Amino acid sequence: MATKANAKQSSGQSPNNRSSGSGFYIPPPPNVVNQNDEGSYLKLLIVLIVVMLLLPLFLYLMASMYFDILVIKQEVKSQQTAIRKLLKKDE
Repeated sequence: MATKANAKQSSGQSPNNRSSGSGFYIPPPPNVVNQNDEGSYLKLLIVLIVVMLLLPLFLYLMASMYFDILVIKQEVKSQQTAIRKLLKKDE
């Protein structure tokens, strides 16, 4: 009987909020929304300029790598034919 009287909750405390000893409810902070979009247009402009500068660089690098691969393939093919000729000459 004595334990039931001690286990009674305080009137201001909810069953889900048992961590604090006080019965006062503290609401969560409000969501702060940035309503000044003055800097967003400048950021967008900077990003667009950077992309416009980097895109041709990447395209140039990709094209040069592709042409290098074509040249290497041609050299390998000519070396293979030369090795085949040497092997036929040995036999």
